[in-house]
Amino acid sequence: MMRSILVTLPFLSGLAVAVAFLFNWSAALDRRAPVYLQRRFVNSTELDACKAISAANVKVVYPLDLTYYSLIEHYMTTSTQQSTCVAVPASPADVSATIKIIGSKRIRYAVRGAGHASNQGFSSTPGVHISMNNFQQVNLSGDKSTVDVGPANIWDNVYQGLEGTGVAVVGGRVSGVGVGGFITGGGGYSYKTNQYGLTGDTLVSADMVLPDGTITTASASQNPDLFWAIRGGGNKFGIITNFKLKTVPQGQVYGGLRTYTADQVEAVVNATLEFSENSKDPKASLLPTFNFLLGQPGVIALAFYDDPNPPADAFRQFDAATGPHAFTNDWKQRTILDLVKSAPSDVQSGQRGVFHTVSLQKYSKGLLDLIVSESKYYGGQGILHSASLISYDVEPFLPYSQFAKDAAWPHSTNALPLNLYFAWNNPADDAFWQKAIKDSAAKITALAKSEGQNLDDKYLYPNYAAAFTPSSQIYGPNLGRLSALKKQYDPQGVTDLTTYFPF
Repeated sequence: MMRSILVTLPFLSGLAVAVAFLFNWSAALDRRAPVYLQRRFVNSTELDACKAISAANVKVVYPLDLTYYSLIEHYMTTSTQQSTCVAVPASPADVSATIKIIGSKRIRYAVRGAGHASNQGFSSTPGVHISMNNFQQVNLSGDKSTVDVGPANIWDNVYQGLEGTGVAVVGGRVSGVGVGGFITGGGGYSYKTNQYGLTGDTLVSADMVLPDGTITTASASQNPDLFWAIRGGGNKFGIITNFKLKTVPQGQVYGGLRTYTADQVEAVVNATLEFSENSKDPKASLLPTFNFLLGQPGVIALAFYDDPNPPADAFRQFDAATGPHAFTNDWKQRTILDLVKSAPSDVQSGQRGVFHTVSLQKYSKGLLDLIVSESKYYGGQGILHSASLISYDVEPFLPYSQFAKDAAWPHSTNALPLNLYFAWNNPADDAFWQKAIKDSAAKITALAKSEGQNLDDKYLYPNYAAAFTPSSQIYGPNLGRLSALKKQYDPQGVTDLTTYFPF
């Protein structure tokens, strides 16, 4: 959302909607209601906290302000909650003043970066909403070895800020995905994961405000336990105001988006399987998305090659002469920014939705066939339950454990993520789709195990995992250490006033 996706989703969350172009579908219609006009109960204690934050010279926005909704909105409407007010800090000192007031008054709160989170409460709240909107810096160091990136950026902004410098970052794969949750929610899968690991593996340091308001920095040499915890520990250790990331060399690239109609799905399955099993080129990355939309299945294939002139056999499995026949083809030489923008995940925004995930050792023919079957089955249910999109994002990577740094989310076992994304419109169908996505993930997991895959150490990627996921399935052996560190850095339980996977 490879959000994912912030976020967001993190999500490659929402990528699959691009298949809508296959059917000339106008998905960009804004279905969002002006929630700030809806009647709601105002908690007087929370309102007092808003006033105290304002008195501390931090900007505060209330529901009748015209900018209010833009500060609380999320990619999925199910993730958006009406807050009593929105605090909009402009500096780390503002963040410190805000969290001190929230902690002293024991007020519900949430921190929003770019708003791509799929789980309600992870970056939304009925209480005091903290918008990091002012933290969108992209500052390259003099020697171009690192870049300071604000948590409210989307990756598009980062690539744009670095365009023409000869360097880039190991960042998100589709347009609209946020930086903050991408890194803290597991680390972040990238087109460059084959070459450098996850985004979190390239993190040098993070400037942040602890739950008690202390302004500090976390790195391998300064607060190393905290540095370990924030790479996957979500919002439970404070509020990050700046990420310092290593840069990597960057020139023109090759790739983009292809779409395939229903009659080509089987051919895409076979091409995906062959690529997953036989591609050994770390510069080549493939992201096929199997979807059900407007009554029929279809596929998007996103390709990336980290050079403008890939070898002739880099994506030979998708050669038009011997492989699947594309309905639309946008694979070409371009900048990395242009490639990312070729997959506009935000076109699917403004609907209800949920992500979930499975982590695999490998993709087999049986698993890919089941993924297609599941997309068709739940697509068929969609007409009865207001579904607008059923999507399964298949993510084959080469082994990346050699780049994996020890972090809160254990990722040194080369787990291959599968992202499930269901979108719908009627609130009455929320429970149906929450259960459906859980059941579908369980069915895929069961088949993988029956084929002999050992998934015991393949922990679920936090940026894709639905809120009902047990923390033990995400953090495994790291759960105890996370719990101890949370008590150390948040002895007053301030972060218990917001929501994330518990530990």
